[in-house]
Amino acid sequence: MTFQPSVHGFPFPNWWPPGSPVIEIPTPFGTIPIGDAHGGVCGGMVFAAADYFHHRLPRPAEPEQPIFRYFCKRLLDSWQLPFGVLKYYDWQRRPTASRIWGGVKLVNGTAFLTATVEWPRIQAVLDSGDLAPLGLIQADGLNPRQMGYHHQVLAYGYSRHGETVTINIYDPNFPNDDLETLTLTLTNPEGDTPVVHSCTGPNVRGIFLTNYQPVCPKL
Repeated sequence: MTFQPSVHGFPFPNWWPPGSPVIEIPTPFGTIPIGDAHGGVCGGMVFAAADYFHHRLPRPAEPEQPIFRYFCKRLLDSWQLPFGVLKYYDWQRRPTASRIWGGVKLVNGTAFLTATVEWPRIQAVLDSGDLAPLGLIQADGLNPRQMGYHHQVLAYGYSRHGETVTINIYDPNFPNDDLETLTLTLTNPEGDTPVVHSCTGPNVRGIFLTNYQPVCPKL
C-alpha cells in the first residue's frame, strides 16, 4: 500500500485554539499546563500519520481530544529531546551557503548538509519503501525563540531529473493535498540554494531526516 495524503494524512489542518496546552501535568494542587499547541503540532501529526499508516488503521475524521493528546505525545517524541532539538538549533545558526575563506571551508552550510549528508539518508529510507519524517529549517539566526518557525513533514516518495529531486510530502498544514512537494537542487551544494516547498515557496533553508519508530496508537 502506498501512502497518499488525501487517504492516510489527517483531513483537518494543523491548527489549535490559543491556550491549548501540549502537556498537562497533574499535581495535588491541580493540573499544570505546559506549552501552547496554537503554534502547531506538526511533528506529532507527522509521526501519528506514519503510525496509523504502519498499523493499517483508518485515520480519524475529526480532531477530537483523544487524538489531539496523541498528537501532543508524538510531538514530544518527534523533538527527540535533547539532541533532536539541538540539531534544529545547530542548523538554524548555520548559514545556508558554506563559509569558505581562502579555499578553506570554515562552516558547512545547511544547503551542503542537505544535499550531501541528509538527502542520501532520506533516499535510502524511501527506496526501502518506508516513510521518512523530515525536519524543515525555516528560521535563521542565533535566537532560540525562532525555533518555533521550523516545521516537520512526512516524505513518502520522490522523483529525480538530473540534479533536481522532487520529494512527495504530506504537510499537516495543508490537509488532503496529494500534490505537495519539496524540490531540492543538488548542484552547487556549497551555495545559497534553498529547498522549495510547493505551497510556501523557497523558504526552507535545509531538510534532515528525523529518527522515527512506529507506535501503535492507543487513544
